[in-house]
Amino acid sequence: MRLHTLIRFFQGCRPGIILLLLTLLFLYAYELAGAAGEECRTQSYQDKIPCYKQVFERIIQTQGTEQALDTLQQLASVDPDVRRESHPYAHHIGRFTASHYRDVTLAFTHCKDTFASGCYHGVLEGYLSAFTQLEPSHVSSVCSGKMDPQRSVFLKFLCVHGLGHGLTMYFHHDLFKALTFCDALPTARDQEICYAGVFMENIVTFIGRDHAAHSTHAAYLDPHNLLYPCTVVDRRYQQACYLMQSSAILPLTNYDFPRAFRECDKAPPDLIATCYQSMGRDASGFALTNPEKTRTLCLMGRQDYIGQCFSGAAKDAIYVHADPQRGIALCRIADGPYKADCYTGVRDFLVDFYADQKKQDQACRMVEEAYQSICRGMPRARR
Repeated sequence: MRLHTLIRFFQGCRPGIILLLLTLLFLYAYELAGAAGEECRTQSYQDKIPCYKQVFERIIQTQGTEQALDTLQQLASVDPDVRRESHPYAHHIGRFTASHYRDVTLAFTHCKDTFASGCYHGVLEGYLSAFTQLEPSHVSSVCSGKMDPQRSVFLKFLCVHGLGHGLTMYFHHDLFKALTFCDALPTARDQEICYAGVFMENIVTFIGRDHAAHSTHAAYLDPHNLLYPCTVVDRRYQQACYLMQSSAILPLTNYDFPRAFRECDKAPPDLIATCYQSMGRDASGFALTNPEKTRTLCLMGRQDYIGQCFSGAAKDAIYVHADPQRGIALCRIADGPYKADCYTGVRDFLVDFYADQKKQDQACRMVEEAYQSICRGMPRARR
Protein backbone atom coordinates (compact mmCIF):
# COMPACT_ATOMS: atom_id res chain seq x y z
CA MET A 1 0.00 0.00 0.00
CA ARG A 2 1.39 3.44 -0.93
CA LEU A 3 2.27 5.91 1.81
CA HIS A 4 -0.21 8.57 0.64
CA THR A 5 -3.01 5.94 0.63
CA LEU A 6 -2.21 4.99 4.22
CA ILE A 7 -2.21 8.63 5.32
CA ARG A 8 -5.59 9.26 3.71
CA PHE A 9 -6.91 6.14 5.45
CA PHE A 10 -5.88 7.47 8.85
CA GLN A 11 -6.82 11.12 8.33
CA GLY A 12 -9.73 10.70 10.71
CA CYS A 13 -7.55 9.36 13.51
CA ARG A 14 -6.25 11.28 16.49
CA PRO A 15 -2.84 13.03 16.12
CA GLY A 16 -1.19 10.52 18.45
CA ILE A 17 -2.27 7.65 16.21
CA ILE A 18 -0.96 9.44 13.13
CA LEU A 19 2.39 10.04 14.84
CA LEU A 20 2.61 6.37 15.79
CA LEU A 21 1.78 5.36 12.22
CA LEU A 22 4.48 7.59 10.76
CA THR A 23 7.03 6.28 13.27
CA LEU A 24 6.22 2.70 12.32
CA LEU A 25 6.46 3.57 8.62
CA PHE A 26 9.89 5.14 9.19
CA LEU A 27 11.10 2.03 11.00
CA TYR A 28 9.72 -0.14 8.21
CA ALA A 29 11.51 1.94 5.59
CA TYR A 30 14.77 1.71 7.54
CA GLU A 31 14.44 -2.06 7.75
CA LEU A 32 13.71 -2.15 4.01
CA ALA A 33 16.96 -0.31 3.34
CA GLY A 34 18.82 -2.84 5.50
CA ALA A 35 17.22 -5.70 3.59
CA ALA A 36 18.23 -4.07 0.31
CA GLY A 37 21.76 -3.83 1.63
CA GLU A 38 21.80 -7.51 2.47
CA GLU A 39 20.44 -8.37 -0.95
CA CYS A 40 23.12 -6.46 -2.88
CA ARG A 41 25.99 -5.70 -0.51
CA THR A 42 27.72 -9.07 -0.71
CA GLN A 43 27.80 -9.10 -4.52
CA SER A 44 30.79 -8.03 -6.64
CA TYR A 45 31.21 -4.35 -7.40
CA GLN A 46 29.87 -4.68 -10.96
CA ASP A 47 26.91 -6.83 -9.88
CA LYS A 48 25.99 -4.42 -7.12
CA ILE A 49 25.17 -1.63 -9.57
CA PRO A 50 22.17 -3.29 -11.32
CA CYS A 51 21.09 -4.86 -8.04
CA TYR A 52 20.87 -1.56 -6.19
CA LYS A 53 19.24 0.11 -9.19
CA GLN A 54 16.45 -2.45 -9.12
CA VAL A 55 15.98 -1.83 -5.41
CA PHE A 56 15.62 1.92 -5.98
CA GLU A 57 13.15 1.35 -8.83
CA ARG A 58 10.96 -0.86 -6.64
CA ILE A 59 10.96 1.73 -3.88
CA ILE A 60 9.98 4.53 -6.30
CA GLN A 61 7.09 2.42 -7.59
CA THR A 62 5.79 1.53 -4.14
CA GLN A 63 6.84 4.37 -1.83
CA GLY A 64 8.03 7.25 -3.99
CA THR A 65 11.25 8.98 -4.96
CA GLU A 66 11.78 10.61 -1.58
CA GLN A 67 12.01 7.19 0.09
CA ALA A 68 14.39 5.95 -2.62
CA LEU A 69 16.73 8.86 -1.89
CA ASP A 70 16.46 8.22 1.85
CA THR A 71 17.34 4.58 1.23
CA LEU A 72 20.33 5.63 -0.85
CA GLN A 73 21.45 7.80 2.08
CA GLN A 74 21.16 4.87 4.47
CA LEU A 75 22.96 2.47 2.16
CA ALA A 76 25.77 4.96 1.54
CA SER A 77 26.39 5.04 5.29
CA VAL A 78 27.10 1.30 5.43
CA ASP A 79 28.46 0.40 1.96
CA PRO A 80 31.57 2.26 0.71
CA ASP A 81 30.80 1.24 -2.88
CA VAL A 82 27.43 2.95 -2.69
CA ARG A 83 28.97 6.00 -1.06
CA ARG A 84 31.55 6.30 -3.86
CA GLU A 85 28.90 6.03 -6.58
CA SER A 86 26.12 7.88 -4.75
CA HIS A 87 25.83 10.66 -7.36
CA PRO A 88 25.40 8.23 -10.31
CA TYR A 89 22.86 6.27 -8.25
CA ALA A 90 20.97 9.51 -7.64
CA HIS A 91 21.05 10.10 -11.40
CA HIS A 92 19.41 6.72 -11.92
CA ILE A 93 16.74 7.51 -9.34
CA GLY A 94 16.02 10.73 -11.23
CA ARG A 95 15.81 8.98 -14.61
CA PHE A 96 13.37 6.41 -13.26
CA THR A 97 11.41 9.18 -11.52
CA ALA A 98 10.95 10.95 -14.86
CA SER A 99 9.47 7.84 -16.44
CA HIS A 100 7.37 7.09 -13.36
CA TYR A 101 5.71 10.53 -13.08
CA ARG A 102 5.92 11.42 -16.81
CA ASP A 103 6.17 15.15 -16.09
CA VAL A 104 9.41 17.06 -15.51
CA THR A 105 7.98 19.65 -13.13
CA LEU A 106 6.11 17.02 -11.10
CA ALA A 107 9.18 14.78 -11.01
CA PHE A 108 11.27 17.69 -9.74
CA THR A 109 8.95 18.10 -6.75
CA HIS A 110 9.90 14.59 -5.60
CA CYS A 111 13.69 15.06 -5.85
CA LYS A 112 15.97 16.41 -3.11
CA ASP A 113 19.24 18.35 -3.05
CA THR A 114 21.18 15.36 -1.68
CA PHE A 115 24.10 13.74 -3.54
CA ALA A 116 24.97 16.93 -5.41
CA SER A 117 21.40 17.09 -6.77
CA GLY A 118 21.90 13.99 -8.91
CA CYS A 119 18.18 13.21 -8.87
CA TYR A 120 17.39 16.48 -10.64
CA HIS A 121 20.03 15.75 -13.26
CA GLY A 122 18.57 12.32 -13.85
CA VAL A 123 15.05 13.67 -14.35
CA LEU A 124 16.25 15.71 -17.34
CA GLU A 125 18.15 12.72 -18.72
CA GLY A 126 14.96 10.69 -18.49
CA TYR A 127 12.91 13.42 -20.15
CA LEU A 128 15.21 13.66 -23.14
CA SER A 129 15.52 9.92 -23.61
CA ALA A 130 11.82 9.80 -24.52
CA PHE A 131 12.49 11.62 -27.83
CA THR A 132 13.50 9.58 -30.86
CA GLN A 133 14.41 12.76 -32.74
CA LEU A 134 15.29 15.66 -30.47
CA GLU A 135 14.80 19.20 -31.77
CA PRO A 136 15.97 22.51 -30.22
CA SER A 137 12.34 23.44 -29.59
CA HIS A 138 12.05 20.44 -27.24
CA VAL A 139 14.60 21.94 -24.84
CA SER A 140 14.04 25.69 -25.13
CA SER A 141 11.24 25.86 -22.54
CA VAL A 142 11.46 22.57 -20.64
CA CYS A 143 12.77 24.35 -17.50
CA SER A 144 10.18 27.11 -17.60
CA GLY A 145 7.44 25.19 -15.82
CA LYS A 146 5.96 26.27 -12.50
CA MET A 147 8.37 25.62 -9.64
CA ASP A 148 8.15 25.90 -5.85
CA PRO A 149 8.05 29.70 -5.38
CA GLN A 150 10.30 29.48 -2.31
CA ARG A 151 13.02 27.67 -4.27
CA SER A 152 12.23 28.68 -7.83
CA VAL A 153 15.63 30.20 -8.65
CA PHE A 154 17.57 27.24 -7.27
CA LEU A 155 15.29 24.68 -8.92
CA LYS A 156 15.55 26.52 -12.24
CA PHE A 157 19.33 26.28 -11.98
CA LEU A 158 19.15 22.54 -11.24
CA CYS A 159 16.80 22.01 -14.17
CA VAL A 160 18.97 23.84 -16.70
CA HIS A 161 22.17 22.26 -15.38
CA GLY A 162 20.54 18.83 -15.53
CA LEU A 163 19.51 19.58 -19.10
CA GLY A 164 23.21 19.87 -20.02
CA HIS A 165 23.82 16.43 -18.52
CA GLY A 166 20.83 14.99 -20.35
CA LEU A 167 21.79 16.46 -23.72
CA THR A 168 25.29 15.02 -23.46
CA MET A 169 23.94 11.55 -22.75
CA TYR A 170 21.26 11.85 -25.44
CA PHE A 171 23.90 12.59 -28.09
CA HIS A 172 26.10 9.71 -26.89
CA HIS A 173 28.58 12.12 -25.33
CA ASP A 174 29.15 14.20 -28.45
CA LEU A 175 29.67 17.33 -26.39
CA PHE A 176 29.97 19.64 -29.40
CA LYS A 177 26.44 18.76 -30.51
CA ALA A 178 25.11 18.98 -26.96
CA LEU A 179 26.54 22.48 -26.59
CA THR A 180 24.73 23.69 -29.71
CA PHE A 181 21.41 22.55 -28.19
CA CYS A 182 22.17 24.56 -25.06
CA ASP A 183 22.30 27.57 -27.40
CA ALA A 184 18.54 27.11 -27.92
CA LEU A 185 17.84 28.28 -24.35
CA PRO A 186 16.33 31.76 -24.07
CA THR A 187 18.96 33.60 -21.98
CA ALA A 188 22.75 33.76 -21.86
CA ARG A 189 22.61 32.79 -18.17
CA ASP A 190 20.65 29.62 -18.92
CA GLN A 191 23.02 28.78 -21.75
CA GLU A 192 26.07 29.09 -19.46
CA ILE A 193 24.47 26.83 -16.85
CA CYS A 194 23.60 24.28 -19.53
CA TYR A 195 27.15 24.38 -20.94
CA ALA A 196 28.50 23.59 -17.47
CA GLY A 197 26.21 20.56 -17.28
CA VAL A 198 27.55 19.34 -20.64
CA PHE A 199 31.18 19.64 -19.55
CA MET A 200 30.43 18.05 -16.18
CA GLU A 201 28.77 15.03 -17.80
CA ASN A 202 31.69 14.72 -20.22
CA ILE A 203 34.09 14.48 -17.28
CA VAL A 204 31.89 12.09 -15.31
CA THR A 205 31.70 9.85 -18.37
CA PHE A 206 35.46 9.71 -18.76
CA ILE A 207 36.24 9.25 -15.08
CA GLY A 208 33.25 7.30 -13.79
CA ARG A 209 32.80 3.58 -14.27
CA ASP A 210 29.03 3.38 -14.43
CA HIS A 211 28.54 6.30 -16.82
CA ALA A 212 31.34 5.19 -19.13
CA ALA A 213 29.81 1.74 -19.50
CA HIS A 214 26.87 3.27 -21.35
CA SER A 215 28.83 5.60 -23.61
CA THR A 216 29.07 4.82 -27.33
CA HIS A 217 31.01 7.98 -28.14
CA ALA A 218 34.54 8.81 -27.03
CA ALA A 219 34.64 11.28 -24.16
CA TYR A 220 36.50 14.48 -24.86
CA LEU A 221 39.38 14.41 -22.39
CA ASP A 222 43.09 13.92 -23.04
CA PRO A 223 45.43 12.64 -20.28
CA HIS A 224 48.31 14.22 -22.21
CA ASN A 225 46.65 17.64 -22.46
CA LEU A 226 44.90 18.29 -19.17
CA LEU A 227 43.15 21.45 -20.37
CA TYR A 228 41.44 19.67 -23.27
CA PRO A 229 38.67 20.18 -24.48
CA CYS A 230 38.72 23.78 -23.20
CA THR A 231 41.56 24.47 -25.61
CA VAL A 232 39.51 23.55 -28.69
CA VAL A 233 35.89 24.50 -28.04
CA ASP A 234 34.50 27.78 -29.35
CA ARG A 235 35.35 30.81 -27.25
CA ARG A 236 31.75 31.24 -26.05
CA TYR A 237 31.97 27.83 -24.32
CA GLN A 238 35.37 28.25 -22.66
CA GLN A 239 34.18 29.99 -19.49
CA ALA A 240 31.92 27.06 -18.62
CA CYS A 241 34.59 24.56 -19.65
CA TYR A 242 37.29 25.96 -17.37
CA LEU A 243 34.74 26.20 -14.56
CA MET A 244 34.51 22.38 -14.71
CA GLN A 245 37.99 21.37 -15.86
CA SER A 246 39.64 20.77 -12.49
CA SER A 247 37.29 17.80 -12.08
CA ALA A 248 39.20 16.25 -14.97
CA ILE A 249 42.67 17.50 -14.04
CA LEU A 250 42.64 16.18 -10.48
CA PRO A 251 41.74 12.53 -11.19
CA LEU A 252 44.18 12.46 -14.11
CA THR A 253 47.00 13.67 -11.82
CA ASN A 254 46.04 11.34 -8.96
CA TYR A 255 44.80 14.38 -7.01
CA ASP A 256 48.16 16.13 -7.04
CA PHE A 257 46.81 19.56 -6.08
CA PRO A 258 50.03 21.57 -6.63
CA ARG A 259 50.35 20.13 -10.13
CA ALA A 260 46.67 20.73 -10.84
CA PHE A 261 47.04 24.39 -9.87
CA ARG A 262 50.02 24.64 -12.24
CA GLU A 263 47.81 23.33 -15.05
CA CYS A 264 45.28 26.07 -14.29
CA ASP A 265 48.11 28.58 -14.59
CA LYS A 266 48.42 27.55 -18.26
CA ALA A 267 44.86 28.66 -19.07
CA PRO A 268 44.29 31.89 -21.04
CA PRO A 269 45.06 34.80 -18.66
CA ASP A 270 41.46 35.90 -18.39
CA LEU A 271 40.34 32.35 -17.48
CA ILE A 272 42.93 31.42 -14.85
CA ALA A 273 40.66 32.78 -12.11
CA THR A 274 37.82 30.61 -13.44
CA CYS A 275 40.03 27.52 -13.33
CA TYR A 276 40.98 28.36 -9.72
CA GLN A 277 37.30 28.64 -8.82
CA SER A 278 36.90 25.17 -10.27
CA MET A 279 39.81 24.00 -8.12
CA GLY A 280 38.09 25.49 -5.10
CA ARG A 281 34.93 23.53 -5.78
CA ASP A 282 36.89 20.29 -6.04
CA ALA A 283 39.08 21.10 -3.05
CA SER A 284 35.88 21.46 -1.05
CA GLY A 285 34.59 18.16 -2.39
CA PHE A 286 37.90 16.37 -1.78
CA ALA A 287 37.89 17.66 1.81
CA LEU A 288 34.22 16.66 2.26
CA THR A 289 33.55 20.39 2.80
CA ASN A 290 35.75 20.41 5.92
CA PRO A 291 36.84 24.08 6.21
CA GLU A 292 40.32 23.45 7.61
CA LYS A 293 41.19 20.81 5.02
CA THR A 294 39.76 22.95 2.22
CA ARG A 295 41.85 25.92 3.35
CA THR A 296 45.04 23.81 3.29
CA LEU A 297 44.36 22.71 -0.29
CA CYS A 298 43.55 26.19 -1.60
CA LEU A 299 46.78 27.57 -0.14
CA MET A 300 48.72 25.27 -2.51
CA GLY A 301 47.84 27.50 -5.47
CA ARG A 302 49.45 30.59 -6.94
CA GLN A 303 49.23 33.40 -4.42
CA ASP A 304 47.49 35.96 -6.62
CA TYR A 305 44.65 33.53 -7.43
CA ILE A 306 44.19 31.71 -4.10
CA GLY A 307 41.23 33.96 -3.29
CA GLN A 308 39.39 32.55 -6.31
CA CYS A 309 39.93 29.05 -4.94
CA PHE A 310 38.29 30.11 -1.68
CA SER A 311 35.43 31.66 -3.65
CA GLY A 312 34.75 28.44 -5.53
CA ALA A 313 35.07 26.37 -2.37
CA ALA A 314 32.60 28.57 -0.47
CA LYS A 315 30.02 28.18 -3.23
CA ASP A 316 30.48 24.41 -3.23
CA ALA A 317 30.08 24.11 0.53
CA ILE A 318 26.78 26.01 0.31
CA TYR A 319 25.59 24.10 -2.76
CA VAL A 320 26.30 20.62 -1.39
CA HIS A 321 24.51 21.24 1.90
CA ALA A 322 21.97 23.82 0.64
CA ASP A 323 23.13 25.90 3.62
CA PRO A 324 24.87 29.32 3.37
CA GLN A 325 26.48 28.83 6.78
CA ARG A 326 28.72 26.11 5.33
CA GLY A 327 30.39 28.61 3.01
CA ILE A 328 30.56 31.29 5.69
CA ALA A 329 32.36 28.84 8.00
CA LEU A 330 35.13 28.50 5.40
CA CYS A 331 35.41 32.25 4.87
CA ARG A 332 35.79 32.80 8.61
CA ILE A 333 39.06 30.84 8.63
CA ALA A 334 40.32 32.06 5.24
CA ASP A 335 43.58 34.02 5.44
CA GLY A 336 43.07 37.78 5.51
CA PRO A 337 44.01 38.58 1.89
CA TYR A 338 41.56 35.96 0.62
CA LYS A 339 38.52 36.67 2.80
CA ALA A 340 37.03 39.25 0.43
CA ASP A 341 37.08 36.82 -2.51
CA CYS A 342 35.66 34.08 -0.30
CA TYR A 343 32.75 36.22 0.85
CA THR A 344 32.22 37.35 -2.75
CA GLY A 345 31.60 33.67 -3.52
CA VAL A 346 29.03 33.54 -0.73
CA ARG A 347 27.36 36.70 -2.06
CA ASP A 348 27.23 35.35 -5.62
CA PHE A 349 25.54 32.18 -4.41
CA LEU A 350 22.98 34.11 -2.37
CA VAL A 351 22.18 36.44 -5.27
CA ASP A 352 21.87 33.63 -7.77
CA PHE A 353 19.87 31.15 -5.72
CA TYR A 354 17.82 33.06 -3.17
CA ALA A 355 15.25 35.38 -4.71
CA ASP A 356 14.04 36.46 -1.26
CA GLN A 357 16.08 39.46 -0.08
CA LYS A 358 15.19 38.65 3.54
CA LYS A 359 16.87 35.26 3.24
CA GLN A 360 19.97 36.89 1.81
CA ASP A 361 20.09 39.41 4.67
CA GLN A 362 19.51 36.70 7.26
CA ALA A 363 22.49 34.73 5.97
CA CYS A 364 24.69 37.83 5.80
CA ARG A 365 24.08 38.62 9.47
CA MET A 366 26.30 35.63 10.29
CA VAL A 367 29.21 37.08 8.31
CA GLU A 368 32.09 38.87 10.03
CA GLU A 369 31.12 42.51 10.45
CA ALA A 370 33.96 43.84 8.31
CA TYR A 371 32.75 41.79 5.33
CA GLN A 372 28.99 42.15 5.63
CA SER A 373 29.03 44.89 3.01
CA ILE A 374 30.45 42.38 0.50
CA CYS A 375 27.82 39.81 1.42
CA ARG A 376 25.09 42.40 1.00
CA GLY A 377 26.56 43.79 -2.23
CA MET A 378 24.30 44.92 -5.01
CA PRO A 379 23.01 41.98 -7.06
CA ARG A 380 24.77 41.43 -10.33
CA ALA A 381 22.83 42.31 -13.43
CA ARG A 382 20.87 39.29 -14.60
CA ARG A 383 21.33 38.37 -18.22
